[in-house]
Amino acid sequence: MLDKIKKSLAELGFKENEINVYIALTELGESVASKIAKKVGLPRTTAISILDKLEFEKLITVHKQHGTKQYWVESPKMIMKSFESKIQIAKDLDSLLSDLYRTEADFPYAKIFDTKQGIKNFIEKTLLGLKKKTTIYTIDTPNIGNYKKIYTDEFYKALLDVKIKKQIQTKTLVPSGETSDIDPEKLKVQSIEIREMPSQVIFKSSLWIIDDMIVHFSGKYPFIVAINHKLIAGSMKSVYDLVWNLSK
Repeated sequence: MLDKIKKSLAELGFKENEINVYIALTELGESVASKIAKKVGLPRTTAISILDKLEFEKLITVHKQHGTKQYWVESPKMIMKSFESKIQIAKDLDSLLSDLYRTEADFPYAKIFDTKQGIKNFIEKTLLGLKKKTTIYTIDTPNIGNYKKIYTDEFYKALLDVKIKKQIQTKTLVPSGETSDIDPEKLKVQSIEIREMPSQVIFKSSLWIIDDMIVHFSGKYPFIVAINHKLIAGSMKSVYDLVWNLSK
């Protein structure tokens, strides 16, 4: 059993002396540094250095009694709690680094969101980050109801308020014959121009071109794929312009 414990601690990043000190303290329950050092056969100063590191990582607890530090392992579960905390920090860092990743490199970068909340957060963050009077180019399919599967009325109104304040323009292509499926009240309150594509064009999801980003959106099953790349977005915008000019 002891060999298995040592192997597991090593896999968690513990060094050999740290493993020995931690195991010794676990067995002793509570002890001073000199006793721990003697048990593991290390110089007292080395043992204290290791104990201070374990305390810093919140794996052991320390208090003073009659001027002498007493060390103890409060609970073996502290290892799990410590690593859970590190995992959360790593998750937060991953999100921050993702926004920074290759921001100055001419390299395509994609993000995928496949939960309703994740999609809402992405859309809200994207709109809030746009400059005033930005034009959003979209291809949508009103009768599929993609947005209704994600948006509540309150969320839609909040996004609309952002678009109005930022004077965001929208150009939208829809399949032939589907303009009538759009709520006319929604058209009155926003700056939007709609054209129907030629009848040969079949489109059942949503595509947005926003600056140097292409966003593919679907409500079934809900997901967003966002690709950031100037050349890709520019190429798709050229195709969009062609279809726009062919549409009514």
